Amino acid sequence: MSPQPKTYIITGGFSGIGLAVLTHLLTPAKNPDIPAPTIHVVDRASTPPTLTPGLPTTTIHFYPNTDVTSRAAITAVFALILSRTPRIDGLVNSAGICPPPTVGGIESDALFDQVLDVNLRGTWIVGTEFLKSVLECNRPDGDAGGVQPRAAIVNIASTAAISPPLGMVAYATSKYAVLGLTKAWAKEYTRHGVRVNCVAPGGTRTPLVDGALTAERIEAYGKSAPMGRLAEAGEIASVVGFLLEGGAGFVTGQMVVVDGGYYL
Repeated sequence: MSPQPKTYIITGGFSGIGLAVLTHLLTPAKNPDIPAPTIHVVDRASTPPTLTPGLPTTTIHFYPNTDVTSRAAITAVFALILSRTPRIDGLVNSAGICPPPTVGGIESDALFDQVLDVNLRGTWIVGTEFLKSVLECNRPDGDAGGVQPRAAIVNIASTAAISPPLGMVAYATSKYAVLGLTKAWAKEYTRHGVRVNCVAPGGTRTPLVDGALTAERIEAYGKSAPMGRLAEAGEIASVVGFLLEGGAGFVTGQMVVVDGGYYL
């Protein structure tokens, strides 16, 4: 029997780590019999990304101008997604914001609310819509004993949840909350065949980081890391792909740190 194509949803998939995950999932597998996945890409931006030449694009659906903090907007997007592909195998919650540090001061209530709204509430809203769709699908778990995995969620946390950077209280709080949400969801839904994990990137060269930190701070971070550099987004994406796909079928409730040994 030929393998069935997988279907995934990625938020924040127009740039940075989300775009790298999209590229990773679309990169042809070593086994030519594995069909290209269908991927639904959700983002607040209005213009979809330009993909690497040679990647399959006929199975990608873009949903621009979508606010992950709006339950109504996400419910509407999921209705459209499910009308196209009733079965969803995995979700990557990559949408997030990272304001520049407020060193020596106190972040405003407005900034705190904005960061928690996108990074935590957005993850909550998209994740709960995904969980509803999976739990309502009632896919059989197979003949093997115990619970067989049928879907996966990978949230993007941060090493800020381990060691908060100076001046980034709201961001660190939001990512620590994403870690807690990941573990709570895993406790609740692994028994239903939904694995839930998160990846905690260290310093990674993305537009988000370039916009939040000065060039001097980015350079200093890279020099202080054991590998002498920041991660590339593709190096984070490969770990996300491992957690999302079948190779990590017995992994749930975990935070995988990808920081090049920075916090050893």
